[in-house]
Amino acid sequence: MPLIPPNPSIVEEPRSGDGPPSSIIIIGSGVFGLTTALSLSHRPAYASTIITVIDKSPFPAADGSSIDSSRIIRADYKDTIYARLAAEALEIWRLPERSCDDVVGDVSVADIYAGVGAQNRYSESGLVLVGDGDVDYVMESYKNMKAQADALGVGESVRCLDDKDAIREAMKTGGVTGSKGYINPFSGWADAQAAMVWVREQCKKRQNIKLVEGEVEMLWVKKLSETEEGGEGQVVGTRKVEGVVMKNGDMLSADITVLAAGAWSPGLLDLAGRAVATGQVMAYVDVSEEEERELRDIPVTLDLSNGMFVFPPRGGVMKIARHAFGYVNSTVGEDWEKAGEEVVVSTPVTGVSLPGVRIPKEDEDILEKGLGEMVPRLKGREFKKTRLCWYTDTPTGDFIVSYHPTIDRLFLATGGSGHAFKFLPVLGEKVADGIEGKLEEGLRQLWKFRDPVEGPVVTYDGSRNGTERAELRNVLRMDV
Repeated sequence: MPLIPPNPSIVEEPRSGDGPPSSIIIIGSGVFGLTTALSLSHRPAYASTIITVIDKSPFPAADGSSIDSSRIIRADYKDTIYARLAAEALEIWRLPERSCDDVVGDVSVADIYAGVGAQNRYSESGLVLVGDGDVDYVMESYKNMKAQADALGVGESVRCLDDKDAIREAMKTGGVTGSKGYINPFSGWADAQAAMVWVREQCKKRQNIKLVEGEVEMLWVKKLSETEEGGEGQVVGTRKVEGVVMKNGDMLSADITVLAAGAWSPGLLDLAGRAVATGQVMAYVDVSEEEERELRDIPVTLDLSNGMFVFPPRGGVMKIARHAFGYVNSTVGEDWEKAGEEVVVSTPVTGVSLPGVRIPKEDEDILEKGLGEMVPRLKGREFKKTRLCWYTDTPTGDFIVSYHPTIDRLFLATGGSGHAFKFLPVLGEKVADGIEGKLEEGLRQLWKFRDPVEGPVVTYDGSRNGTERAELRNVLRMDV
């Protein structure tokens, strides 16, 4: 993973000082990148700051994890901090469209993101969360959701499902999965691509946001030499990011660089022991108009014991996916920072980088079996298409929203671990708080740049199950 270009001194150093940055580069236009840009652009202190968002792909990026037909929107978490934050996000997902131009005085996060869930971009279908055997995560989540509902006087709506018959009735498909859980009518799902398009449109309206298409080759990192004068607290050998080096050779400078490249982040910065790109499987099946009418109001169902989850159909298509340990695609590269030393990084393989790639046969069989159990009328239905969706997994499943501890002017907003999208209406605000050094203590501790773990990074947060992670190259398939 290249970090330092061979000739890092060919562009004048960008301005720096005690005031607001004059320029910010954000690498990645996924949910972290775009919301960070939009939130920063609305803060008065950044009115004169040029915020440049760079992405390697035309928008919407077909291989971005934020770009898809559906993502679960839930406050259903075992962890109380995530449950609270997701509940705040849900309140905004439900808001109708309105213009910030109509707001008098300070603009709030609700003012900025009101409407992201409008026009059916968010559907409150409800969520059935179940499991088999050890269902600690499920029941702790139930307690959090019940407490939230009780506080609003609607606690009776969040109901325990104590057996398969109760689960089958709640799922409303005639199928069943899991043996115990609950139903929460106040969660649902979002048309992820439509929501991201909406956010990008808001960004395009902001005069201080520039949207750039191009591939970042490496971070432009500079070391302070003995002949240079360091600022207060800087010593010889201090590293700082000057900006980015593009694949075409251009060098773009900024006061602050934000790494928000999702599963491509570990390819630009050494995150060994902290984050890894993992491929997760999903599939899509065609349904008839009659089937869509009959199934359109079912809740999202998520079985944490096998990772299976299924969405209501829309537009003649129904999606089933699996939240598991996933696959890695280990590739060998070189690290400029370590004098060309070889490093191994998991690199995403997508329908963009490898057209025709298909999920492994074993996973397709598992999804087909799960679909038959969860939606019996679709048993045996051939999948229209399959997809590998790439998470940026961390050992605990917590995001990384923090300045780098040893590289100045580099901020990380990554490590979504397959569950960041639901926070879209509040995520950019929290990242912006982190950039300003104002992130609340609970989130700061949860999202800090942690010490690396020994061995492979595997997410053990209680929400993953299935077989241990495997190398994708051993089971890779192509469409015929």
